[in-house]
Amino acid sequence: MENRSKHYALGLTCLFLAIGAFTASHHEMWRDEIQAWLLARDSTSVFNLFANLKYEGHPGLWHLCLMPLSRITDSPVIMQMFHLLITSATVYLFVRYAPFNWFQKLLFCFGYFVIYEYAIVARNYALGMLLITVFCVLFRERYKRFIWIGCVLFLLAHTSVHALIVTIAIGGALCCEYVFGSRFSQPLNREIAAVEDKRPIWIGFALIGIGITTAVLQLNPPPDTGFAVAWHFNYDPKRVNNIVKLISRAYLPIPKTTLHFWGSNLLTTYPLFQAIQIPLCCFFILFSVLLFIKRPTALLIYLTGTFGLLTFFYIKYQGSIRHHGFLFLTFLMCCWIYRDSPVLNFGKEEQGETDTVVSRVLNVGGTVILTLLLICHVIGGIIAVRMEHRHIFSYGKLTAEYIKSQGMQDHLIVADKAPAASTVVGYLPKRQVYYLSGSRLGSFVRWDKARTHNVTNQLVIEAARKLSREHSQPVLIILNRAIGAKLRAEHNLSFLVKFTGSVIGSEGFHLYLMPDGTG
Repeated sequence: MENRSKHYALGLTCLFLAIGAFTASHHEMWRDEIQAWLLARDSTSVFNLFANLKYEGHPGLWHLCLMPLSRITDSPVIMQMFHLLITSATVYLFVRYAPFNWFQKLLFCFGYFVIYEYAIVARNYALGMLLITVFCVLFRERYKRFIWIGCVLFLLAHTSVHALIVTIAIGGALCCEYVFGSRFSQPLNREIAAVEDKRPIWIGFALIGIGITTAVLQLNPPPDTGFAVAWHFNYDPKRVNNIVKLISRAYLPIPKTTLHFWGSNLLTTYPLFQAIQIPLCCFFILFSVLLFIKRPTALLIYLTGTFGLLTFFYIKYQGSIRHHGFLFLTFLMCCWIYRDSPVLNFGKEEQGETDTVVSRVLNVGGTVILTLLLICHVIGGIIAVRMEHRHIFSYGKLTAEYIKSQGMQDHLIVADKAPAASTVVGYLPKRQVYYLSGSRLGSFVRWDKARTHNVTNQLVIEAARKLSREHSQPVLIILNRAIGAKLRAEHNLSFLVKFTGSVIGSEGFHLYLMPDGTG
């Protein structure tokens, strides 16, 4: 049985890796993916990296992982390969150790978040999913391996702000379980009492606390930050409804079959689903509470993690599907650790809870609901992979390839809308271009207030003309909008090519050339 489980895990991982590699080869990375690569590639040291990260809104573990890779090659493709290997490791551990049936494991491997969002779109969130999975593997013998638990949660807190919220939920629940749980659960009391040396447990908790504290310190933005600066503390019924609906988007991630599929949800286009969306979200929460209620550790992690994420989405940044996915990961994690969480029996021996009718109904219902949810995830994964193959995700890569094919990679480059143009820069061996938004040289985006200044086509042309005169070189202009024929003729500007119609609508590009010495 052990060998069969291992072979099944290896087989599914290999199949996942093959499908993932084929899909990743068709994926053109967009600005958020390239931003992390540019930060790692163009930071001169670890200290310089953390100085550059202060505007990012995420801790720096992902960027630290990318830094040595960026010293091997300038190509961001290596980041895609590394990212896919991270998700493949998650798949193997899940299939090998998760307490679900073979069909649910199969569905998990090819669900939307696993096969697409956290495998193909190369961001820091896959690292968080892997560490959550490692935590679940260790949870059964947590008091024997608490230093390892502490190490995993320390790292998890540094993957993303959303993983940090989940880490706080886990750390708080483990603390409550250790301090109070043994008083009411004889099996847990015996398990803790069997640990003669309690120092590893306190070291583990110290690591969790240090991880949370250092991650929070990294997230403290500078005074001139220019992205997601607003806080929403006032009660807004419409905003509350929109935040609650995110639960259904995370639990049922089925994108539309259109060009702009990413981040969309097919179900919300149906009036019937719109009518039942809020009640359905409330049902998911209520059912989960009933399912976990006899296992307070799982219940506390679920409630704290879910409402912590929803609170963040409400007061700070509503986010996108990649962020909402942590709502489902929290639910799935609690389903995993449910069986190994203590049952509070107030000093009595466990009475065989599964023998009760209610418990049996909840367990069967939980299995059915989880399977149905995972089936929906597979449908979403199939649609996303299909759309990825059918459409260009971003034209940054193809634009960079055109520039290199024309031998213009060494030209001076002027660009507006730095977030979009940085995608092109990420595929070039070039370290610096001149960004009009912010009026500075650089490669990655600096999310400060200077970046938000509006720039007209006239200002772009004037900046390019000034650079052309100063350096006696032609200047390449990269925009994600067109320059009118009249303005081009007035300044002797040559139109080169345009790439439009990508999944990320703002990452279509228009290229122009300012000749050498244009007056």
